Amino acid sequence: MWDKLDLRIPFKAQFVREVTPRNGERAGCVDFRLYDFKAHCSVLFTDGKTIYENPQVQHWDSVPTSISDMAVGFFPEGQGFYPWPCISIKASPTKILQGHNVFGTENIRPGVEQMLGNLAQAFPKIYPHLDIQAAEVRYVDSTYSAFVPSEYQRSTLLRVFEKLCPNKDSISKYHGYLKLNKNSVSRSQKIYYKAQELAADYDDAVRAGQRVKAAILGDQRLHDFAFGRMRFEATTGHRAMNREGIPTKLSEFLKFHDWYQRAYGEPLCRWLWSKTFDSFFAQIEGHTMKNVDDNAIKLKIDAMFITIRDDGRICKRKANAIWKTYRQIKTEGYDALCRENNQTFFRNVKFMEEAGISRAFLKSLDPDKPNENVIPLMQIIRVDFSKQRPDWYVEPQSGYEDERRHLRLVS
Repeated sequence: MWDKLDLRIPFKAQFVREVTPRNGERAGCVDFRLYDFKAHCSVLFTDGKTIYENPQVQHWDSVPTSISDMAVGFFPEGQGFYPWPCISIKASPTKILQGHNVFGTENIRPGVEQMLGNLAQAFPKIYPHLDIQAAEVRYVDSTYSAFVPSEYQRSTLLRVFEKLCPNKDSISKYHGYLKLNKNSVSRSQKIYYKAQELAADYDDAVRAGQRVKAAILGDQRLHDFAFGRMRFEATTGHRAMNREGIPTKLSEFLKFHDWYQRAYGEPLCRWLWSKTFDSFFAQIEGHTMKNVDDNAIKLKIDAMFITIRDDGRICKRKANAIWKTYRQIKTEGYDALCRENNQTFFRNVKFMEEAGISRAFLKSLDPDKPNENVIPLMQIIRVDFSKQRPDWYVEPQSGYEDERRHLRLVS
């Protein structure tokens, strides 16, 4: 699905003053005092980078509706190396149409129409001065997911992908989230657990008193669908699109988007996603991982056998002895330890069974059988394009028939 769109829209020449050449390009500025903003917010940093020495020449605002916001950047003297006055708008085409991005559309047109419609409604003085036909696509995100229900497998996958990135300085990570090639203006990758993000978004909406948004994000069907889903989010920048021969001018991009669907019978966002992730998947083809989560085993043992004495002291002796036996089974093998006829061994095995760790599982840990409990990584990462949306999904359409898309007042 399309999960993010970043557009740059220049002002029409007749509304730009002080036009002077700069580095061979035309440059100029517009008087931001002519326009009404709901909130003036001078910004010194954008995406972690200093854009201007003078922060007063750019303003960011937000176009709020009851289901999602859209960021609007106003650059009266140009943006970065682009010296022409412009507007930047950023939003998730899926979120502004339906209020969430747990799943969504592979048709970007309704999202584009909704973004431009929101801009026109929020800034009626600015919009007529913009050259919509010259709007450019700067970045797009295409996102697909794989069902990975085990927390151990999800954390292992994050570690594997982190190691595959050669430039460690281009990695950012926190619990359950990994971004690769974060400084690239061509392509970058994000991998994260969707259910965790959805729960956080819902809590934020509740705390902020956003009742409509909370009602959408609180739908149990969304949480059920998000459970166990690892998201693979591909960001494609304008430089990568230029190299691939994809036009970045918005009107031409939309024509190409429609042509690609007709010509190849699949959405453009799938192809962009594959170009971003296929090289990573190729590197782990044939690799395997142990399907054993030692942390989960230890938690089971500790939960049942760590006790608190009458004097309040915590006793871990029994739990540690059982855990030691488990580690011995992994290194020496169940059958080898069984032949020693050690009663402590059999007693601890019985305790492990009481904790829900089966004897068949313990036998499968035999170090002389290294292929037991080993599964191919690509068997875990099964991105099935036919199962990215639930059966009850309905394609969203742009427009304001849904009152939740109407602009809302903010203090």
